[in-house]
Amino acid sequence: MLRLARISDAPDILQIRKDAIRTQAALHYPAAEIEDWCASRTADTYHAAIERKTVLVEEVNESVVAFGQLNPETAFVEAVYVSPSQFRQGVGLKILRALEAMASERGIKTLTLEASLNAVEFYRRAGYIPVAEVGHSSNPKTSSATLRMHHEIRTTSAAI
Repeated sequence: MLRLARISDAPDILQIRKDAIRTQAALHYPAAEIEDWCASRTADTYHAAIERKTVLVEEVNESVVAFGQLNPETAFVEAVYVSPSQFRQGVGLKILRALEAMASERGIKTLTLEASLNAVEFYRRAGYIPVAEVGHSSNPKTSSATLRMHHEIRTTSAAI
């Protein structure tokens, strides 16, 4: 079941993010970068996002298994993460399409995101087009490459 996130979902959201990063990013980033990436958020980080942005979660058997985050003010998809137990089952795309529909309802025509290298193909298949490589650093000793991507969204109605 897809729904808006609640503050009580923050610990689950954080754990999904960490599990997904550690599972999927290992082929594309060194271990030190992965651990810096995982440590760059806390459950409290998600409280503000849940209150001020659009954060969706997918529940299966009353457990949160995925989440997505959209900043409607900047038309930026800030996150789509799926628990490893749900990889390649369409959950990530379901969340992404729901965020797109919600953005469209707000009059947003183009979304931007920064895809980690392990997620680039997922976003390409969803219609996102690479526009630039971007480097990030959560620690002065590491720097992670991502790919900035854009997508023209179609006018639809939101699933939430």
